[in-house]
Amino acid sequence: MMNPFSYLALRYKNCSIHVKLFASYFLLIFIPIIAHTMFATYQSTKIIEKQSMEITGLYLQQTENELESELNRLATISSSVAQLSDVHEVLEKQDSNISFSEEYDDINALYKTIESTRTLYGVYQIRLYISDSFRYSRSHYITYPLSEISDVDWYKRLLAEHGMRAFLPPSTFRQPLSKPQEVLSVVTLIRSRKDINTVLGAVRVDILKSDVLNMLRHGNYTEPSAAYLVDENLNIICGADSSLTLSDEELAADIHELQKETGSFSGVQTQGESVFGLSAPVFDGCRIFTVASMNNLLSPVKDLRNQMIVLTIIISVIAFILSYVYAKYSTRRIKTLAKQVQRVENGDLNVSCIVDSDDEIGELQNSFNFMVRRISVLIDERYNLGKNLKDMELRALQAQINPHFLYNTLDLISWKATANGDMETVDIVVKLARFYRLSLSNGSDFLPLSDEAEHVRLFVELTNLSRGRTVELITKIDPSIADYPIMKLILQPIVENSLFHGLYELDDRAGVICLSAERIGSYVQIRIQDNGIGMDKGKLTEILAKKDKPVVNTKRGGYGIGNILERLHIYYDDDFMFEIDSAILVGTTVTIRVPYSRNDSPQIHAERPIGGAEQN
Repeated sequence: MMNPFSYLALRYKNCSIHVKLFASYFLLIFIPIIAHTMFATYQSTKIIEKQSMEITGLYLQQTENELESELNRLATISSSVAQLSDVHEVLEKQDSNISFSEEYDDINALYKTIESTRTLYGVYQIRLYISDSFRYSRSHYITYPLSEISDVDWYKRLLAEHGMRAFLPPSTFRQPLSKPQEVLSVVTLIRSRKDINTVLGAVRVDILKSDVLNMLRHGNYTEPSAAYLVDENLNIICGADSSLTLSDEELAADIHELQKETGSFSGVQTQGESVFGLSAPVFDGCRIFTVASMNNLLSPVKDLRNQMIVLTIIISVIAFILSYVYAKYSTRRIKTLAKQVQRVENGDLNVSCIVDSDDEIGELQNSFNFMVRRISVLIDERYNLGKNLKDMELRALQAQINPHFLYNTLDLISWKATANGDMETVDIVVKLARFYRLSLSNGSDFLPLSDEAEHVRLFVELTNLSRGRTVELITKIDPSIADYPIMKLILQPIVENSLFHGLYELDDRAGVICLSAERIGSYVQIRIQDNGIGMDKGKLTEILAKKDKPVVNTKRGGYGIGNILERLHIYYDDDFMFEIDSAILVGTTVTIRVPYSRNDSPQIHAERPIGGAEQN
């Protein structure tokens, strides 16, 4: 008796392709949606808890950065004022007999300095506590008597510990003709430059408590929640408006209870129905403490679960309808394509599919059309190749005969010149023979890099002789890649361009070409650099545009830049680099980089015509 799975598999196998596609599409959509819904419902609480922890951490970090930046800014301002030369110059006069007019001038200069600093940095107030010996120390506008703070704890602590700076909790301050304001302050002692143990006064920079509370409110990312600034002992300094029902005393008790259970933690913790966050110290041991209700954060879980169930039902209905329609549509397109294939099998190549989309079936239709066109082209090419075979064989024979005739003729000229004692002509003929042997290289497409450099050298010397000019060629070939096989006639056209379009037009200096080659990683880099007249960007763009239209320089018998780029692309695909860098009146640099291992094969080395016996 057949088991249920085998029965279903057999029924599926014998169904039409329309039914198979419909069942596959629907099940592949419906089953993952059901599994996803069940998993999401099960994991939603944990996910929201994790996200709440991350959000708490992000808001806590944002508030920490903002508050730390502001308090450090106040400390920087306070320290800067305490180090001002104008301030020290005035305060060093304490306990000295100075005239009233001099003291009046000092206070005006001091007020201007402090007020301009306050305006520049945009702080609420800057106060100076100075020696009571100054007449203007009790103005209570910018200057205050040092005796007012001589008995306070923070001042005594700074003196005892030889400290320089302190952060003060909220206090009430009233500017003249203004309402009282609660401020937080950073205070810095002004120590004498003559004797560091002598305190000349103190600088107190104030920031409104309301500004600090606005920064703390950034940590209140949900309701109900609260954020507080606490000292190093986790005592509350100030707090933003809280929507929690806890009082400050109850919250302080919870903070210390949390500290007992978790230690001096920094980060985000959950305890009971609350999420607590405690930042790292932001300034002088002060930290930011946040608290939020977990019950409020988890309230969307039930709504999310119900919404996902409804969404699953809707998607299932839509998936059923779309699966049926699309299965029918896809089947029709496949059947049409199958009919076209049968026509090609019967020898009819005048067929073409209508590409009606960009999906996989559309790509298959495109590929079918391309295949039919390619078959027609290949049939035509095969016919033409057979027709031109005899012409190709004749040209190959001529290519073998003509070089030997050229070499023998050059040898005859060299012998005649030697017999007549014309050694200069002998030198030119020998170089020319060597040049053409390297150019032809017994029909090989590749030369060792050292031979290609030799070919360039001969070209430069022969061109110098014909032009009556002297251009120096400097070659720097890494010995480790001297035998590296490179396509011939790659470098000579570039050097030719350097000579005729850059160096032979120089009038103010001698022309120099530097040909260098080295191995860089898995690539061989060849660089041709000259000190010619250079070219502008428009000319460079015009030259590089020739890669789509290779040009043969028939006037000089060389290959254009476009031809070089096409040959590089044919052999190396896109795995090569060809760059031209030029500047007017400075020169031009051409850089070619090709793979080291692409041409390094025994077959290519076996083709090497240089280094062995040359045939005449």
